[in-house]
Amino acid sequence: MSHENENNPSPKSPLPVRADNVSWPDIRSQSQLLKAAETQQGGGKVYPTQGNKIGEILKSLGVIDAKVLDAVEKRHQTKKVMDKPTGELLVYMGIIEPEVLSRALCIQSGVLMVDVQAINIPFDVLQLVSNDNARAKQAIPVGVYKGTLYLAVAAPLHFSEQHFFSFSTGKKIKPVFAPKNQIATCINSKWTENGSEIWAG
Repeated sequence: MSHENENNPSPKSPLPVRADNVSWPDIRSQSQLLKAAETQQGGGKVYPTQGNKIGEILKSLGVIDAKVLDAVEKRHQTKKVMDKPTGELLVYMGIIEPEVLSRALCIQSGVLMVDVQAINIPFDVLQLVSNDNARAKQAIPVGVYKGTLYLAVAAPLHFSEQHFFSFSTGKKIKPVFAPKNQIATCINSKWTENGSEIWAG
């Protein structure tokens, strides 16, 4: 008698939810960026669920449902994983991919998310950061509002180059989120040094 089904239960576990399968509140135009910057600098919330728990944010986006959240929170009580935050536990359990967690943390913290392949970036904004610095730091200037340069990076919550860019640009720096692959694509294929183009995704 075969025990194959006992050792390899079926069906297989579903793949983690990918970030590109979720509808994120990404900024795709300068007008959206300026409106969000104004709200942010005025102390307002840029997301309705800003400040909520990660599980509630993901549930509101349709990434997980109440049943999954309840199961994860129960699992959270076990000694083995009780030191992991809910978001990290969702990644650990293979329910979401890391970028989904990164974006949810941005929403929780009120960090803007920008689609750098869709937004028009005026050349005078691009000129604030040299191509060499953009490539070395993997950072893209996306807009300026009231003396603050909004800089797209893959890990805005852990970005440690504000002083570098503030010194080189003479502006305050506000990191915003963009996926690592989008940043790399833009730096490699859409950067221009000659002023002949407005960078459009």
